[in-house]
Amino acid sequence: MANKRNQRRGQTVRQKQEQLGSGRKKTRWNPLGRALLYCDLVFLAVSSLLESNGLISGQAGAVCTVIAILALLAALWLLFRRGNGTRL
Repeated sequence: MANKRNQRRGQTVRQKQEQLGSGRKKTRWNPLGRALLYCDLVFLAVSSLLESNGLISGQAGAVCTVIAILALLAALWLLFRRGNGTRL
């Protein structure tokens, strides 16, 4: 008897979850954009640490920052564009 009750309870929970999730579209980030974003953030953190410790010059730090900003813009473009290339 308890087994049937648990099965019914599990079914109702599953049905409620399906009803809640059916109304919205599940979107995923573009894997290339996600990887580019993470690598860009690591690159920017490493370059700023190297610059603050004096291991690279200020000009090299500025060049790294510009490269990081360009990579960030590319990653955001990949992540937030629609499938056919138009903006949201």
